[in-house]
Amino acid sequence: MKRISIRQPIIDAIDETDPSLSRFQSQMLKWAKYIEKEIGSKQGYKIKAQTYTPEGCTITLPDDCYRVLMILPGDYSDQCNAIYLDLIWAQVRSDDPHYADDDYSWLWRPAETMMVKPYLWEEVADELNLLYDFSGSEITLIYQYIETDENGFWIINESHSDAIKKYVIYMNAKKYTWKQFKSDKLLRASNLQYMEELKRDYNIAIRHARAEDGRVTPFQKEQF
Repeated sequence: MKRISIRQPIIDAIDETDPSLSRFQSQMLKWAKYIEKEIGSKQGYKIKAQTYTPEGCTITLPDDCYRVLMILPGDYSDQCNAIYLDLIWAQVRSDDPHYADDDYSWLWRPAETMMVKPYLWEEVADELNLLYDFSGSEITLIYQYIETDENGFWIINESHSDAIKKYVIYMNAKKYTWKQFKSDKLLRASNLQYMEELKRDYNIAIRHARAEDGRVTPFQKEQF
């Protein structure tokens, strides 16, 4: 699936509306990030494993964390890559020559490894709150992370571009309509109808983006 910068749909929104809006790209970037998270995608974000030694019952989440998927007691980030599978289990791929050679890469589950159940932790803002005290113990955090380009802009699925663009256009129109309302100008029925059309368009585009993310690839079709 092709990946692009989140800045591209913002530029497209400006091109389709008013070039003078380019002065407000920082605000539009906030809107774009918000709707990108609302679209959500299991396939839209890559997976990373990182080991922490918490103090008490909280962990400060890394800056690139989009969603925590799983917690494993112990350190599994240095010698292997954590693979998140079917939103239920984690497996690890070993680089140890005892388990893998030039021809095969065996998937294995470390002996006596237990997942920390999801109801024993919760994400709150930029922290992960744990039910139990893990002070002094190593735990591996498996999470989806947000890729960025060389300028720090999020990298997104191209299938999300149209939904983000339409949402940014809607929010700009909503902001302009609110200014009219505050200035005691009479809002015409056509203005409100246009806003409803923009809202409908971006909601349809969001559904299409989610459907594209879940589309079966040609390779997957061959496996059926």
